[in-house]
Amino acid sequence: MDASADSRTPLYQRIADEIERAVGSGALGAGTRLPSVRQLSHQHGVSMTTALQAYRCLENRGLVQARPKSGYFVVPRAPALPEPQFDLRVDGASFVSMDHVLHEFLLMVDDPQALPSFNAAPARELLPEAKLQHILASVNRRHPEYATKYHMAGSLALRQQIARRAVGSGVQLRPEEIVITNGGMEAMYLALKSVAGPGDTIALESPTYFHLLQSIESLGMRALEIPSHPRVGMSLEALDFATQTPGAVKACVLLPHFPNPGGSLMPVEHKRRLVELAAERGITLIESDIYGELYFGEQRPPVLKSFDTRNDVILCSAFTKTVAPGYRIGWVAPGRHFLKTQALKIRTSLACPMLQQEVLAEFMRDGGYDHHLRKLRAALKTQAHQMADAVARYFPMGCRLSLPQGGLLLWIELPRHVDSREVFALARLEHIGVAPGAAFSISRRFDHFIRLQYGDPWSAKMDASLKKLGQIVTRLAEASVARQRPEPAYL
Repeated sequence: MDASADSRTPLYQRIADEIERAVGSGALGAGTRLPSVRQLSHQHGVSMTTALQAYRCLENRGLVQARPKSGYFVVPRAPALPEPQFDLRVDGASFVSMDHVLHEFLLMVDDPQALPSFNAAPARELLPEAKLQHILASVNRRHPEYATKYHMAGSLALRQQIARRAVGSGVQLRPEEIVITNGGMEAMYLALKSVAGPGDTIALESPTYFHLLQSIESLGMRALEIPSHPRVGMSLEALDFATQTPGAVKACVLLPHFPNPGGSLMPVEHKRRLVELAAERGITLIESDIYGELYFGEQRPPVLKSFDTRNDVILCSAFTKTVAPGYRIGWVAPGRHFLKTQALKIRTSLACPMLQQEVLAEFMRDGGYDHHLRKLRAALKTQAHQMADAVARYFPMGCRLSLPQGGLLLWIELPRHVDSREVFALARLEHIGVAPGAAFSISRRFDHFIRLQYGDPWSAKMDASLKKLGQIVTRLAEASVARQRPEPAYL
């Protein structure tokens, strides 16, 4: 963190961050007794109140616990759970028909009491609302005409900033080949409609984002689910097998970086092989990089399009998961499909709000976006570990999960006979934001999975929610075992 940013952070929070880094590095092991409040105040030259605030902040993060008459201790971490099992089956392509569970889930997304929330996005307190409001007021004063006019091409300033940032993901884009969209889903919708028509088969990773399945359904296309490994993403072997018949698959849609719900990260070599395979088979790749900026490692992962030599990979993204979910601003770089995509955009929604585009452009131009992303990635990485630890502590034997290397989501495999629909039905009564695995596939293979999002900061209330959720899963697991137990034989 730079000096100016550090000076704006409350002193107690800086002390808490320092202790958290020591815990994360292993310098302070599980169960270690921490300095007393008095000792901490002396060490940092702060008041007892500030020292106590630091410890309470760490308690809210789930990193330390207070023991009566003993002091503060580093919370022991539960043993890591194994990652979900990888199912390599490939079913035939079929038309999509989403069930009522998804409809019920979508009705719950706006539940203001839910913790964790249902919506896969960072919490308000992690987003730069005040900064964006300040820029918005300034832009609105300077350009009141944005409320009465629209620009079909979108903001040139924003397209320039998108092209500038694309270099960091390994791809060269020109502002004039970028189409601004109403969020990431419109970008994907336009991409699909640009390269395929009704009845065509679209390969996509499984499990996959339910709104993507809805888009395929609305376009009258068929979905072919390709198994996705919880750590490295789509199985190239399964895709190779499924696309050997020429023309069998028209396009392939995937998120190589931390997809919803699986959270995997495709290795660089897999990306290169995937682009080569698609080129050989004449399959257009539609890539969503909506979570690509939320990496936890040292370097931003390169996009699939960085390996594209035919200009056939369509790259989509949005600002809805990183900075301003409510602005609904996304974009698509369609490559050689640009003219068709641009025409479809005009016919579909004509234009996007200019004011919000200019606000984002200015936020990116003055360095605010990069500063915000550094803080957001650090917070999400901490929250991912906190939620994974809670799942390991509170969920029953037989559960599995993989800790993602970025993004917003945990994908959890429950004991085989626990139905995610039942978990969802009981959890929503307690205002716990669980997404049922049944919503992420047109098959039944993920009925015993659930998705949790860790965009909300950790707190004692969050810990209580995860504990309650663990009790729900345990109760259902025990009931499923009882149902399978054979009745005693009476003579």
